[in-house]
This record gives sequence, structure tokens and C-alpha cells, in this order.
Amino acid sequence: MFNSTSEFYRSREWIQLLSILRGERLNEAGFLICEHCGKPIVMAYDCIGHHKIELTELNVNDYNISLNPENIALVHHKCHNEIHERFGFYERKVYIVHGAPCSGKTSYVKRIAHREDLILDIDNIWEMISINPRYIKPGRLKQNVLMLRDAVLDQIKTRAGSWRNAYIIGGYPMLMERQRLADAIGGELIHIDTTKEECISRAKERPGEWKEYIEDYFERYTE
Repeated sequence: MFNSTSEFYRSREWIQLLSILRGERLNEAGFLICEHCGKPIVMAYDCIGHHKIELTELNVNDYNISLNPENIALVHHKCHNEIHERFGFYERKVYIVHGAPCSGKTSYVKRIAHREDLILDIDNIWEMISINPRYIKPGRLKQNVLMLRDAVLDQIKTRAGSWRNAYIIGGYPMLMERQRLADAIGGELIHIDTTKEECISRAKERPGEWKEYIEDYFERYTE
């Protein structure tokens, strides 16, 4: 029994069904093709399960709709947003985009977000309130940064404002931490699962301590 669509999209049943469908729908060349635009879905985290019959609070426990493979199309995240916009039913969503430092979280959100989406990226806050280059984070400003982050989180939680979707970008290596946040704000989790080696390679352009941040993330990360 699911109490909401947000709870459903975080459920084990939904996640397992998506995993099965991704494997079953590979073409002969081994690619998963977006059922909206016809192009390959390269990254697993960019694959969204779209309910052809819209999922609502009223039918979420009707498994002929919510967990019926014939009612689910696999599409790019950006295509999923376009589908909902086209047919005039748009339930704004909150996505928690999490992963290691330098994994590509911000770049991913920039590719898929709409100009009317609300983006909460703590690196943006650090950059916004000082004259420092991005990724330079003086300790004296940390309290102010966290207070601003919490203020925006509260707006997302209460759905204050007229934004379309909201994207919260962060590390969140601990399962309980990100699950607690998802439950509190009614958000869906998207894991940017870049390898540690690739993250460290990308960190060469950032201050030296970023390699330590990456190592620490992977030591603490829980599935």
C-alpha cells in the first residue's frame, strides 16, 4: 500500500521493475532506446519510467496501472518532462541528484532542467555570496551558506512559489541521509554513479583537497 506517488517512485517494487524493463528492452546492439525521441539512453540515471496512463494518488495502488509493464515507457529525463508538458497534465516533481564530487551532477541538471525549474546547488550558494572563485569555500561563510540552503529546502518542502520542478544537487553518500531527505520533501532520488577514477581525473582542475573529498565520499557511500 502506497500513501502517495512520491512514496511509490522511491519503492523497491518500482526500482526493481525499472531494472527488469531496462534489461528486457535492449535492442540487438545492446542499446536502450528512448520511446519518445528514438535516441539511445546512454546513462542509466537518465532513464525515466513514464506511465502512459498518468499515475495519481487515486490509482497508485492499482497495480494494473502503476506496475504494469505495458503502461510504462522508458524515456530520457528531458523527454519525460516534454511529454507531460505536451499533454497538459504536469505534476511538479522534486529530484535529489546525488553522487560523488566531480561526478557530473550539476552538468546533468543543466542538460535536463527547464528555465522555470528551481535548482538548489550548494556550490552555487558558496559562489553567490562571496567574491571567491567557485569551489573556494572559506570556513567563516559556512553557517551562512547552510542557512540559505535550509531556507530554499523549506520552500521546496512546502512547494512555495510557482516553479515547475525542483532539483536538489548534493553528495548524500549515506543511504539514511538521502532517504530521510527524500521522505521529508517528497523527492525522487537520481544517483550519478560516476566511478571514483573518473571523478579523481576530473578533480585535477580543482583545488588539491578535492581528491580527499572524493576518497572520503566513496569510503562513506552506502547503496
